[in-house]
Amino acid sequence: SSSTTLTIPPLPNFSMSFAFDNTIRFPPIALYQTAIELMYELANRRYADTVHTMVAGELPGFDMVILFINPAPPSAPQQLQIMHCVFALYRAVVVMTEGVRFCHLRSHLSLMGQEIGAMSISPLVDPPARLLVGGGKNASASSSSSSLSDAAAAVRRGDDNDQETTTLGNGTSTIADGNLKADSGRARDPEYPDFTLVYHFFGKSIQSKEVSMAILAAMATAAPFDVNAECKELLAVSAEGGCVIVVESVGPGAAGIPFTYGWATRALKVLYQGIIVPQKRWGDLVLVLMWKDERFGEMRMLRGAKGETGSGGVASER
Repeated sequence: SSSTTLTIPPLPNFSMSFAFDNTIRFPPIALYQTAIELMYELANRRYADTVHTMVAGELPGFDMVILFINPAPPSAPQQLQIMHCVFALYRAVVVMTEGVRFCHLRSHLSLMGQEIGAMSISPLVDPPARLLVGGGKNASASSSSSSLSDAAAAVRRGDDNDQETTTLGNGTSTIADGNLKADSGRARDPEYPDFTLVYHFFGKSIQSKEVSMAILAAMATAAPFDVNAECKELLAVSAEGGCVIVVESVGPGAAGIPFTYGWATRALKVLYQGIIVPQKRWGDLVLVLMWKDERFGEMRMLRGAKGETGSGGVASER
């Protein structure tokens, strides 16, 4: 199973079904964007918390919805929990990616043979589906996406005063041998202005699906940990082994605050939604993570052992 590249605790007795509808399709980037948005929200909840309803969707430019529903009454002994959603979401995206099946999915989630929830991944073709979200105490994961997309637009326009982009080399977008042009810049978190990512692209390009899957895997790997626990090292590999991500604390340092799992997942979210996707830059990357202009974390995204072919099984790094 490709999900063995994840280091989250196994979920014994948990199973999920897959029902695809090949007539209702969506672009892979819409799936990855929405899944990463939802995984960020899941990773920032307590791992054992009960889920009533969770949804991510309607990210600007991506008409896509991922929905979890818990049909059990509150008195039922078995409840859908954050941990089940983390596992199910990751597994679903792996199955879609490996089978190139980017189409409507319904999945029943079961514990010891008893259904505890359902997951739906679909394009937003049926607006009344949003009514299903009402009343859940964790009803929406889409609220934080707007400011990030605004920041992404600002990065594209280059109108952030902090945006220091230096283009090296010959100024073309790609070089014939497959290397990305060297490119450095700074992205500020729109919700936490004291949090900035100083980034530098270099070296080889990486397939976009591998980058997306590695970021999803890194968020899933962080999910079991308390958001306020120090993140000394977070290591993740994409399911097919083509991309490796390492996030590390460099604290305690002068930043004055610990580099936590909350900041690690925040950095992954800002990297993806604010830098990689808007710039369409998929390649080796080094980031310094700053709080009030003091370094407190760093991240490296590298082409993995399977990156040359973009195929293969479980990553050899694990």
